[in-house]
Amino acid sequence: MKAPSHKPEELDIEIYMNSSAYFVAKHYGLRLGDVWDMSLHEFEESLAFASAAERIKAEEMEKATNDSKGKMSVAGTDAGTPMPFSD
Repeated sequence: MKAPSHKPEELDIEIYMNSSAYFVAKHYGLRLGDVWDMSLHEFEESLAFASAAERIKAEEMEKATNDSKGKMSVAGTDAGTPMPFSD
């Protein structure tokens, strides 16, 4: 895979490629140069796997957050019980 050129008409593609390359490099702990040295097939697979892993991680974090929201309570916020130390 080659780094994109700097022609004005390819600016959107260049931004997409650079951000995708950065995402792959960050996910796998690689240097950007290593990502640009990948074959197109390696890059496509790396991007797909990294994207899937991040989506799964985000879904698990959301589920954990939602599960914990219903279980948390703060003392004294329930109107049916007296405030702590109000005796």
